[in-house]
Amino acid sequence: MLNEQVVFITGAGRGIGRAIAELFASKGAIIAAAARSVGEITEVCDNITSAGGRAIPVQMDLTDESSIKNAITKAQSELGPIDILINNAAVITLHKIVDTPTDAWDQLMSTNMRGLFITCREVLPQMIERKSGRIVNVGSMAGRRGYIEQAAYCASKHALVGFTKVLALETQKFGIRVNMLSPGGVLTGLSTDLRASRGESEDSPEWMTADEVAAAALYLCSQDGAALTDELVLRRYASEPWR
Repeated sequence: MLNEQVVFITGAGRGIGRAIAELFASKGAIIAAAARSVGEITEVCDNITSAGGRAIPVQMDLTDESSIKNAITKAQSELGPIDILINNAAVITLHKIVDTPTDAWDQLMSTNMRGLFITCREVLPQMIERKSGRIVNVGSMAGRRGYIEQAAYCASKHALVGFTKVLALETQKFGIRVNMLSPGGVLTGLSTDLRASRGESEDSPEWMTADEVAAAALYLCSQDGAALTDELVLRRYASEPWR
């Protein structure tokens, strides 16, 4: 399905990013696994190559513009033009607004929006030149609703919705397909503190798995005809429908 397509995935060392990397590799994609932790992305790439796939680890800090540029340059020089960009990396902080430290707010925004914007900006020129490409921005139900103690996270994900809309408008004429994937609660390290704050177990069957979200990302990247999904929303089955 994705034979020989180069896929650049942020936050690929764990959780949703890792699940996407492994699933896409099993479908023939060539993976550039990007994250801050070299150990984690190296393990992911080793697993992929051991299974007969092709992947390289790319260290990247989304709060550092030079790091982002160097990571993209490395991926393109070693693997070729990027066909699919998956913007998955994100951080969360849990504070009521009155208790939110400014540096925590800035760090989250720098990772979740500023770093994502720079990544798109640096990948777009070669997609525009080739008049081909896909970008999937991993959002959240927090981009559609508000949640107590998640002001910074909700603000970043609401901003991502607006950014993705403009990205799709500006790139449509170049044959670039832009999607937003917005899952609700997923069993990942990112949600550990959130689940603990709600008194929910580490393996709650009511929370989605990273593999389920990866399957949705694969669906988006398989659309190649007249139809396109602007946003794919995944809610937990146990949550209230249509809310």
